[in-house]
Amino acid sequence: MSRTPVPQCSPPAVTEKQQAIIQAATAIFLEQGYDQASMERIARTAGVSKQTIYNQFGNKEALFRAIITQRCSELLDTLLSSSPDEDGIERILTRFATLLLNILLEPSALALHRLIVAESRSLPRVGRLYYESGPERGNRRLAEYLQSLCERGMLDIEDPDLAARQFTGALLGSLRTRALVLEEAIPQAEIDRVVRHTVQCFLALHRPRR
Repeated sequence: MSRTPVPQCSPPAVTEKQQAIIQAATAIFLEQGYDQASMERIARTAGVSKQTIYNQFGNKEALFRAIITQRCSELLDTLLSSSPDEDGIERILTRFATLLLNILLEPSALALHRLIVAESRSLPRVGRLYYESGPERGNRRLAEYLQSLCERGMLDIEDPDLAARQFTGALLGSLRTRALVLEEAIPQAEIDRVVRHTVQCFLALHRPRR
Protein backbone atom coordinates (compact mmCIF):
# COMPACT_ATOMS: atom_id res chain seq x y z
CA MET A 1 0.00 0.00 0.00
CA SER A 2 1.39 3.42 -0.91
CA ARG A 3 2.18 5.86 1.85
CA THR A 4 -0.24 8.73 2.33
CA PRO A 5 1.68 12.00 2.59
CA VAL A 6 1.47 13.43 6.08
CA PRO A 7 0.89 17.20 6.28
CA GLN A 8 3.93 19.04 7.54
CA CYS A 9 3.60 21.78 10.12
CA SER A 10 7.13 23.08 10.51
CA PRO A 11 7.63 26.76 9.75
CA PRO A 12 10.81 27.94 8.03
CA ALA A 13 13.93 27.41 10.14
CA VAL A 14 14.35 30.07 12.81
CA THR A 15 17.63 31.96 12.64
CA GLU A 16 19.82 32.53 15.69
CA LYS A 17 18.79 36.19 15.75
CA GLN A 18 15.08 35.35 15.53
CA GLN A 19 15.44 32.80 18.32
CA ALA A 20 17.10 35.40 20.56
CA ILE A 21 14.18 37.75 19.91
CA ILE A 22 11.61 35.02 20.61
CA GLN A 23 13.30 34.09 23.90
CA ALA A 24 13.50 37.71 25.02
CA ALA A 25 9.90 38.40 24.03
CA THR A 26 8.65 35.31 25.86
CA ALA A 27 10.32 36.39 29.10
CA ILE A 28 9.00 39.94 28.86
CA PHE A 29 5.46 38.92 27.89
CA LEU A 30 5.36 36.67 30.96
CA GLU A 31 6.76 39.39 33.20
CA GLN A 32 4.74 42.39 31.98
CA GLY A 33 1.79 40.98 30.06
CA TYR A 34 1.14 41.29 26.34
CA ASP A 35 -0.20 44.85 26.32
CA GLN A 36 2.48 46.33 28.59
CA ALA A 37 5.42 44.60 26.94
CA SER A 38 7.35 47.09 24.81
CA MET A 39 9.18 46.29 21.61
CA GLU A 40 11.97 48.57 22.81
CA ARG A 41 12.62 46.46 25.90
CA ILE A 42 12.36 43.23 23.92
CA ALA A 43 14.97 44.58 21.50
CA ARG A 44 17.27 45.64 24.33
CA THR A 45 16.98 42.25 26.04
CA ALA A 46 17.60 40.40 22.76
CA GLY A 47 20.58 42.60 21.92
CA VAL A 48 19.13 43.86 18.65
CA SER A 49 17.58 47.08 17.38
CA LYS A 50 13.84 47.64 17.48
CA GLN A 51 13.86 47.96 13.70
CA THR A 52 15.40 44.49 13.48
CA ILE A 53 12.40 43.05 15.30
CA TYR A 54 10.02 44.78 12.90
CA ASN A 55 12.08 43.55 9.95
CA GLN A 56 12.05 39.98 11.25
CA PHE A 57 8.47 39.72 12.55
CA GLY A 58 6.47 42.74 11.38
CA ASN A 59 4.77 43.73 14.65
CA LYS A 60 4.17 42.64 18.24
CA GLU A 61 1.17 40.49 17.37
CA ALA A 62 3.17 38.58 14.76
CA LEU A 63 5.99 38.11 17.28
CA PHE A 64 3.55 36.72 19.82
CA ARG A 65 2.14 34.38 17.17
CA ALA A 66 5.68 33.19 16.39
CA ILE A 67 6.18 32.23 20.04
CA ILE A 68 2.99 30.16 20.14
CA THR A 69 3.60 28.64 16.70
CA GLN A 70 7.11 27.56 17.66
CA ARG A 71 5.85 25.77 20.77
CA CYS A 72 3.17 24.06 18.72
CA SER A 73 5.62 23.01 16.02
CA GLU A 74 8.09 21.54 18.51
CA LEU A 75 5.35 19.23 19.69
CA LEU A 76 3.77 18.34 16.36
CA ASP A 77 7.05 17.68 14.58
CA THR A 78 7.56 14.74 16.92
CA LEU A 79 4.26 13.24 15.83
CA LEU A 80 4.36 14.03 12.12
CA SER A 81 7.94 12.89 11.59
CA SER A 82 7.19 9.42 12.96
CA SER A 83 6.42 6.45 10.74
CA PRO A 84 3.61 4.24 12.08
CA ASP A 85 4.96 1.39 9.94
CA GLU A 86 8.23 1.46 11.87
CA ASP A 87 7.19 2.45 15.38
CA GLY A 88 3.58 1.34 15.69
CA ILE A 89 0.66 3.68 16.35
CA GLU A 90 0.58 3.01 20.09
CA ARG A 91 4.23 3.93 20.53
CA ILE A 92 3.87 7.09 18.42
CA LEU A 93 0.77 8.30 20.27
CA THR A 94 2.40 7.51 23.61
CA ARG A 95 5.50 9.52 22.70
CA PHE A 96 3.36 12.41 21.42
CA ALA A 97 1.08 12.39 24.48
CA THR A 98 4.00 12.30 26.91
CA LEU A 99 5.68 15.21 25.16
CA LEU A 100 2.39 17.14 25.06
CA LEU A 101 1.91 16.88 28.81
CA ASN A 102 5.55 17.54 29.65
CA ILE A 103 5.51 20.71 27.53
CA LEU A 104 2.13 22.05 28.66
CA LEU A 105 2.75 21.30 32.34
CA GLU A 106 6.16 22.93 32.54
CA PRO A 107 6.27 26.21 34.52
CA SER A 108 6.82 28.51 31.52
CA ALA A 109 3.87 27.02 29.63
CA LEU A 110 1.61 27.31 32.68
CA ALA A 111 2.74 30.91 33.17
CA LEU A 112 1.91 31.68 29.54
CA HIS A 113 -1.52 30.07 29.94
CA ARG A 114 -2.23 32.19 33.02
CA LEU A 115 -1.11 35.28 31.12
CA ILE A 116 -3.50 34.58 28.24
CA VAL A 117 -6.45 33.98 30.56
CA ALA A 118 -5.69 37.19 32.45
CA GLU A 119 -5.27 39.28 29.28
CA SER A 120 -8.03 37.85 27.11
CA ARG A 121 -10.93 39.63 28.81
CA SER A 122 -9.55 43.11 28.20
CA LEU A 123 -7.66 42.10 25.06
CA PRO A 124 -9.81 39.47 23.32
CA ARG A 125 -7.56 39.52 20.25
CA VAL A 126 -4.76 38.11 22.41
CA GLY A 127 -6.92 35.20 23.53
CA ARG A 128 -8.03 34.51 19.97
CA LEU A 129 -4.46 34.72 18.71
CA TYR A 130 -3.30 32.22 21.33
CA TYR A 131 -6.18 29.85 20.63
CA GLU A 132 -5.81 29.93 16.85
CA SER A 133 -2.00 29.70 16.84
CA GLY A 134 -1.76 27.10 19.60
CA PRO A 135 -4.61 24.74 20.58
CA GLU A 136 -6.66 25.13 17.40
CA ARG A 137 -3.66 24.73 15.10
CA GLY A 138 -2.43 21.77 17.10
CA ASN A 139 -5.79 20.00 17.01
CA ARG A 140 -6.13 20.62 13.29
CA ARG A 141 -2.73 19.09 12.57
CA LEU A 142 -3.39 16.13 14.84
CA ALA A 143 -6.73 15.58 13.09
CA GLU A 144 -4.97 15.61 9.71
CA TYR A 145 -2.51 13.03 10.97
CA LEU A 146 -5.29 10.80 12.29
CA GLN A 147 -7.09 11.16 8.96
CA SER A 148 -3.96 10.00 7.13
CA LEU A 149 -3.90 6.87 9.31
CA CYS A 150 -7.56 6.24 8.57
CA GLU A 151 -6.87 6.47 4.83
CA ARG A 152 -4.23 3.78 5.25
CA GLY A 153 -6.66 1.53 7.12
CA MET A 154 -4.73 1.80 10.39
CA LEU A 155 -7.50 3.58 12.33
CA ASP A 156 -11.26 3.83 11.95
CA ILE A 157 -12.43 7.32 12.98
CA GLU A 158 -15.68 8.90 11.84
CA ASP A 159 -14.72 12.44 12.88
CA PRO A 160 -10.92 12.96 13.13
CA ASP A 161 -11.32 16.56 14.31
CA LEU A 162 -13.50 15.53 17.25
CA ALA A 163 -11.25 12.56 17.98
CA ALA A 164 -8.19 14.84 18.14
CA ARG A 165 -9.94 17.18 20.58
CA GLN A 166 -11.12 14.30 22.74
CA PHE A 167 -7.63 12.79 22.81
CA THR A 168 -5.89 15.97 23.95
CA GLY A 169 -8.76 16.81 26.30
CA ALA A 170 -8.54 13.43 28.00
CA LEU A 171 -4.80 13.86 28.43
CA LEU A 172 -4.92 17.33 29.93
CA GLY A 173 -8.08 16.79 31.98
CA SER A 174 -7.56 17.66 35.62
CA LEU A 175 -3.76 17.58 35.40
CA ARG A 176 -3.39 21.06 33.94
CA THR A 177 -6.14 22.47 36.17
CA ARG A 178 -4.32 21.10 39.21
CA ALA A 179 -0.99 22.46 38.03
CA LEU A 180 -2.50 25.87 37.27
CA VAL A 181 -4.54 26.29 40.43
CA LEU A 182 -2.39 24.55 43.03
CA GLU A 183 0.92 25.41 41.35
CA GLU A 184 2.29 21.97 42.09
CA ALA A 185 4.44 19.81 39.86
CA ILE A 186 2.75 16.70 38.50
CA PRO A 187 4.90 13.59 39.12
CA GLN A 188 6.18 11.93 35.95
CA ALA A 189 4.75 8.61 37.13
CA GLU A 190 1.27 10.13 37.16
CA ILE A 191 1.77 11.65 33.72
CA ASP A 192 2.87 8.26 32.40
CA ARG A 193 -0.17 6.58 33.95
CA VAL A 194 -2.58 9.08 32.35
CA VAL A 195 -0.83 8.74 28.98
CA ARG A 196 -0.92 4.96 29.04
CA HIS A 197 -4.62 4.80 29.95
CA THR A 198 -5.64 7.50 27.45
CA VAL A 199 -3.77 5.92 24.53
CA GLN A 200 -5.13 2.46 25.32
CA CYS A 201 -8.72 3.76 25.50
CA PHE A 202 -8.28 5.77 22.29
CA LEU A 203 -6.96 2.80 20.33
CA ALA A 204 -9.56 0.43 21.79
CA LEU A 205 -12.22 2.74 20.36
CA HIS A 206 -10.62 3.54 17.01
CA ARG A 207 -8.69 0.46 15.88
CA PRO A 208 -10.38 -1.12 12.84
CA ARG A 209 -12.59 -4.08 13.66
CA ARG A 210 -11.20 -7.10 11.84
